[in-house]
Amino acid sequence: MKKIELLNEIKEILQVDMELTDDMKLEEIEDWDSLAIVSVISLFDLLLSVNITSQQVNNCRTIQDLLNLTNGKLE
Repeated sequence: MKKIELLNEIKEILQVDMELTDDMKLEEIEDWDSLAIVSVISLFDLLLSVNITSQQVNNCRTIQDLLNLTNGKLE
């Protein structure tokens, strides 16, 4: 999967219209909450077969931090 495709999927589950940039802080996303975290975990599992924990996602501060959890599965 390409990085832009994953970012678009994340945008869809977070229901945001703005472009997601690598350095964007997750706390700046209005709907970044526990439901969003669970949704990201499910998305990574479904699309990338990457198993991550809520603690790993909670430790992320930026979009790039999230992308780093893909274990090199992005093109």
